[in-house]
Amino acid sequence: MTFSRLLPLLLLVPALTMADEDRNFKLSSENFKVGNALEHATNFAIVLDSSVAISQEPVFPLLPNRLYLRHKNSAKEYLWFSGEAKAEEYKKLHAYNLKENHLGAREVLGLRLYASRQYKAFQDEADIYFDTEYIYSPRVSKLLFMKNGKWEVLKESVHPGMVQILSDEKNLEIVSLSAKMKPGTRSLYPVNPGTYVFSFNAPDQLPYADIGNLQSGEVLTFNVKFPAPDTSVAVTVDSNAAASSSAVASSSSAAVLDSGAVSSSSADSSNSVIAIPDFDAPASSSSVVPVSNVAEAKTAPVVPSVTIEQVQALQTLEETEALYDAFSAEVDKNFKRVDTTEFSKFYPAIKPADSLGLADSGKVYRGYVAHYNLKRSEAQNLWRQKKLGVVSNLYKAFHAKLDSLQALPFQINMMPVAIEKIMKAPDTTIVIDSSKSPADTIMKIVESNKIDSLNLSFGAERERVEVSWKGVVESFPMDSLVTLLAEGNTSLVTTLFLVNNKPVWVFKEGDLVGRYQYRYEKLGFRMGDSLYFGKGEFKLPKHILVEKEVEEWLKRGPESSSSVAPSSSSAAPDTVKTEPVFNVVEHASRGTVALIDSGSFRYRGKVVSMSPFAIHTTEVTQEFFHKIMGLLDSTKRYPDKSAFKGPNKPVQNITWENAQYACKVLGGDLPTEAQWEFAGRAGSNDGYLWTSDDAMGVNKYAVFAGNSFKKGKKDADYGPHDVASKAPNAWGLYDMSGNVAEWTRDNYFAITFSIESSNPTGSFWGTSKVLKGGSWKDKEKKLNMTARDDEDPRYWSDGIGFRCVFTLDKIIQGK
Repeated sequence: MTFSRLLPLLLLVPALTMADEDRNFKLSSENFKVGNALEHATNFAIVLDSSVAISQEPVFPLLPNRLYLRHKNSAKEYLWFSGEAKAEEYKKLHAYNLKENHLGAREVLGLRLYASRQYKAFQDEADIYFDTEYIYSPRVSKLLFMKNGKWEVLKESVHPGMVQILSDEKNLEIVSLSAKMKPGTRSLYPVNPGTYVFSFNAPDQLPYADIGNLQSGEVLTFNVKFPAPDTSVAVTVDSNAAASSSAVASSSSAAVLDSGAVSSSSADSSNSVIAIPDFDAPASSSSVVPVSNVAEAKTAPVVPSVTIEQVQALQTLEETEALYDAFSAEVDKNFKRVDTTEFSKFYPAIKPADSLGLADSGKVYRGYVAHYNLKRSEAQNLWRQKKLGVVSNLYKAFHAKLDSLQALPFQINMMPVAIEKIMKAPDTTIVIDSSKSPADTIMKIVESNKIDSLNLSFGAERERVEVSWKGVVESFPMDSLVTLLAEGNTSLVTTLFLVNNKPVWVFKEGDLVGRYQYRYEKLGFRMGDSLYFGKGEFKLPKHILVEKEVEEWLKRGPESSSSVAPSSSSAAPDTVKTEPVFNVVEHASRGTVALIDSGSFRYRGKVVSMSPFAIHTTEVTQEFFHKIMGLLDSTKRYPDKSAFKGPNKPVQNITWENAQYACKVLGGDLPTEAQWEFAGRAGSNDGYLWTSDDAMGVNKYAVFAGNSFKKGKKDADYGPHDVASKAPNAWGLYDMSGNVAEWTRDNYFAITFSIESSNPTGSFWGTSKVLKGGSWKDKEKKLNMTARDDEDPRYWSDGIGFRCVFTLDKIIQGK
């Protein structure tokens, strides 16, 4: 070898000797390039853009259910990507468990990994994959790295598995009973071998549950195919099922009034022919659908005898109730006649335990059975509702009509059925005959016979009106009044005045047994053009008083009474059941709150009762938020990330967890959806504080797209406004519609199985949280307080804020 050829080698020796050996085997943050393009990113185990993928900055901790790729572009340039794993490519990777190898993902990220000890610096693996528990190599089964000048070996582990869910349904809702699953994702990895149970829901589809076994290193795939009726089964129409118009609503029909969902029978019929009621057919007829028209007959909805137009045309509450009772009885009787043999033929059967290699008594299999039965019952209910077609819309129409008619003031002209005179105590008068001598004086004892008050009874036992009244009519001679009442004199008209036409519906063992008026306000007596009002009190019978709704109404305010002079105009009432006084309290540490009294309201189709509570009158402001954080040690605080700054503007960009944390610091919590809606509607049946024909009403009460978002970023009104810049509701609460949407405590789930009758707490299922009220970005229709939205609790935006609730003792007693 000539010197000229040897010279380069001689020059290389000092360079290698002087080099820091560790730099050849480790990566620094400078090696990772952000924003670089990776073209033709298709041959990877991770889903990247098919044309060009852009590298990111490595961020720790790694997110679960996510696969990361470290790609080597050159000796000093590495790129970092994240995305979904490709199932078939994922299971081909060689896996190395980090815990088994006593390494952390952050540590391994900076190591150069080699396939052999013979490899030199900068000849490490080009592609390495990461997740929260493993690193993966697509090429070799053994990986080495240099540590403290020695070669270390990564031991290959048993490959974890993957569970993937395939479906073309965009709005698929997945509930996993076996592992935590991030909303919106359709795969789980890395996961251990075992049994996995899921339920699947989607709009306009019948939900179902499925189970499968995952083998080590394999991919368990659930191909979601929602059950659909088999259109080849014959249908019999039974028209003898129509209920008479005098029928009273039964337990399941009453449940429909409350919840808007018809309850289903738990047992399937054993008949092979499907019976479906024909509400339009004559009562004595029945027919069998021809085979040629089977598909059409099976998909056609069942049409009840009542139409929405009929409901909307009703004028009085009594005729609405009568038609509702007939309709409910009709639905109740015919709904259960929708035979479920057809359902059993197309709905997937439960998978036997032995087919899965499981024991019937095993915990996992028993959980699957319970969930399967739940989903099956839910699907059967939905299927039956589709069979009944417009029934759901009819119930909504009845609800709207009942609410509107029950809200109206009401008067009943009715003579009492019983009159009791309550006399004054005897008043003895001595009369002396002066014509006689003192010895012969004759004393006459005269006892007065004056009426002290009257006790009048109205109506009959267990009828709509059943009430007594005790009092006086000071400007009308009592004896004359008694005479007129006793004679039934038609020149005297006796009128019961009610606050509104809202009776209480009383049920016994699930059956409606009667409706009774109870919101009596005053008693009037009209003679000609003069109207006399009594001064006294009403008394309800025990069977009405014990109803929860009545109890709550009577607690709403103190009684007051006053005498009335003859007049043709309105006068003071006998016993005034005043609206509750909702005090606003300025608490030293918990802020300004409104004290909300107990009551009941129609919540998501059901009348529910609410216990007292206190709620912030405004959304939590940035100034108050800083005070809350000031109550904590500096290590426990988190910053206000509001995009629109201002001390009186509401906090924005806050996650559900952080909002609840702030409320907990104050000794409260986020409101339940029911608490929020009860307080926001302030006794109204509507979800808006303004009427539909009041074009300016929304601007009076709400900050919304029309007066904020649509003005554009350069306008001063763009974004959320200072709290309380709009008018409050009747209970002193501001911005319940608009400004920022507000987190509530409740879980969100697309399907409601049941709503508690008292203080509802939301769904047991679901990972999202309910948002209420709409924001400054929303159109008017989204400001309805009965509407609901949902978001991942980790989500935040400049349109989301919060307010807190407290038990009354936290405010009144300062506990």
